[in-house]
Amino acid sequence: MTSSLRFKLIIGFIAIAIPLLILLLANNLYASSTVREQVAESNKNAIILYSNQIQAELDRETNFLYNLAYEDPNISLLSRVKSDPTEYILTKERIINELNRYHRFDSSVDFQFIYSVTNEDIFNTAIKTKSYDELIATQTTLAALLKEAQPGSPFFQKWNAVKYGDEYALVRLVDTGEGYYLGASVRLRNLMIPLDLIQLGSDGFASFISAEGRIIANKDSSMELSIEPEILNQKEEAYQLIRITDKRYIVVSNPIKGTDTMLSAFIPEKKLVQKLTYFRGFIFIVPVLAAIVLIFYVFYLNEMVLKPIYNLIRGMRKIKHGDWSTRLMPSQTKEFTIINETFNDMASQIHDLKIHVYEEQIKLHKAEVKHLQLQMNPHFLLNAINIIYNLAQIQKYDIIQLMSLNLVKYFRFTTQTHRNVVSIAEELEHMESYMNIQKLRFPDRITFNFEVEEPLQTTCIPPLIIQPFIENSMKYGFDFMDHPFHMHIHIRSDMQSQAMEIVISDNGSGFREDMLASLQNGEYFVSQNGEHLGIWNVHHRLQFIFGHEASLKFTNLPDSGACIVIRLPIRHLDSFS
Repeated sequence: MTSSLRFKLIIGFIAIAIPLLILLLANNLYASSTVREQVAESNKNAIILYSNQIQAELDRETNFLYNLAYEDPNISLLSRVKSDPTEYILTKERIINELNRYHRFDSSVDFQFIYSVTNEDIFNTAIKTKSYDELIATQTTLAALLKEAQPGSPFFQKWNAVKYGDEYALVRLVDTGEGYYLGASVRLRNLMIPLDLIQLGSDGFASFISAEGRIIANKDSSMELSIEPEILNQKEEAYQLIRITDKRYIVVSNPIKGTDTMLSAFIPEKKLVQKLTYFRGFIFIVPVLAAIVLIFYVFYLNEMVLKPIYNLIRGMRKIKHGDWSTRLMPSQTKEFTIINETFNDMASQIHDLKIHVYEEQIKLHKAEVKHLQLQMNPHFLLNAINIIYNLAQIQKYDIIQLMSLNLVKYFRFTTQTHRNVVSIAEELEHMESYMNIQKLRFPDRITFNFEVEEPLQTTCIPPLIIQPFIENSMKYGFDFMDHPFHMHIHIRSDMQSQAMEIVISDNGSGFREDMLASLQNGEYFVSQNGEHLGIWNVHHRLQFIFGHEASLKFTNLPDSGACIVIRLPIRHLDSFS
């Protein structure tokens, strides 16, 4: 696939289109990034200014609490007059008056308070709330916070965010060292008032962000969302891009020193890069248009060039696999029409030449098979005449008659040279005639039996492929042993490979070691010196007719005797031509 012409043309087109597309996208991203950086820089300065202003107000309140804790004599007096209720109340009133007097000049703080650790007593300046429920929530939260506060907690080190009901406030504590805490609380919504002057657009807003990354205060007090804190803590970045609900915002942040919060401005990205968005959309359309052009380009190229080439390749492959009737249709281009006509003429000429060669080879094979088949008849005829001659010498006329009858059957079968194939049953009947002749020659010294699977009785094989092996067994394996010489033929099928095996075995002396080695390695069949001519003929006949589907296997049995296995494909009469 990777070496095809179609693949290389597509890769070439993509190699040109992709760099151009990447250049357009990079230009758009650079322009968008530049706009964001400029907007972020202008808003960053405003956020830093307001952060410093808030920090200055909180530092002033912190300094006041420290001065009051260590310089006001009324604070020290509290611990000494706590056993005198009247003096204790008067002292608390003097401290509250001092706080109220300072509070009138500092509007950034909502209220201040003093807490007695021993008595768990809280007294504070007036708490301004919108409702009674809000007042109760504030008092309850503050009381719980003071009961749990211990020297060294974060509230003694900086301003920390605390939630009163639905709102957040910053709380700071100062330990007087005499069992009393001074503190102040400021609601974040009051610190948001100056931030409305920042021009952040209709959908933009400024917010306080907690250390956990939660929006805890903005001009819309109902908004309370979580933001990943690592996004807002990227101090090396001029801005961050985040998504809230379905909108993307450019966020610039600045931590407020002395608190656990930071001040952030959220500028909607959509309006800032609105015009760039249209250009970006056009850039994203470019690949779609390029893909459409590529499809039409490939389709046109396929019809004009690639399809004729593939048709030519397909035709060559069919010719290679022997389909000589393959012809190519005229093409839409003149050049390929000439190529197709030339291919068709070449295929016709090769077809005619191939048929002529096949016919000559078939004639040659038939002539060789016929010659090999006839070559075997004189070989056995000489042996048969020699047997009759020996019987005549001992005047065994009744045996000669039986032998003559079997010879008639035998030679009637062998002289039917017009038959190229015979059934298994006919071949074995012929072998039975041969074995009967041998039994007449050597009474009580020879036995035989045939074992054939019933479905194989009608299977066809070339004639006279078993007889040469039986004849050689009689000639070289038979000896006057203590037990009779036994010949066994077993024909079995192997349905898995659609083949059958003809196993010829005896209990004689078997093959000589040198002869067996020559037969097993195939050297015997390379040339023929006149010995065992029948085996040589059978081998070559099987190769002519069946090719590699037929095989001969030669072994000696463990005890004694030879064993030959002829493996052939299972065929019937209509399978032979």
